[in-house]
Amino acid sequence: MTQTATVAAVQGPGVVRVTVARQSACSHACSTCAGCGAVPGSITVLAKTDLDLTPGDLVELYSRSSRILPIAALVYLGPVLLFLMGYLLPQGVSEAGRGLLGGIGFVMGLALAVLADRRLRRNGGAGYRVVRKL
Repeated sequence: MTQTATVAAVQGPGVVRVTVARQSACSHACSTCAGCGAVPGSITVLAKTDLDLTPGDLVELYSRSSRILPIAALVYLGPVLLFLMGYLLPQGVSEAGRGLLGGIGFVMGLALAVLADRRLRRNGGAGYRVVRKL
């Protein structure tokens, strides 16, 4: 997946910090929509590059979606699935006990997401690369 980004800083040889407009399904035409009223945001990530860039340059950023989608599934679906497993699977347990097991499953799902995030950061992030200067 490619996105347009702005170079915020040069971190070192071959590494830049870029700012990317956050993508959403919303068109952010808030005056014509009575929806959520969300304000569009941006995120800052580190990206590898072979180009000679300076802060303020507009660049095309490539991210390996094959690495990002499983992480998103873990973060969003993991806690919910573990809650449901803890709540629905135990037989012969009281309602309060099933609720407690579901809560424990949810917390375990959150803990797995945090551990996955720490491992990803330790291994160099989600794999962003500056493809070209615009």
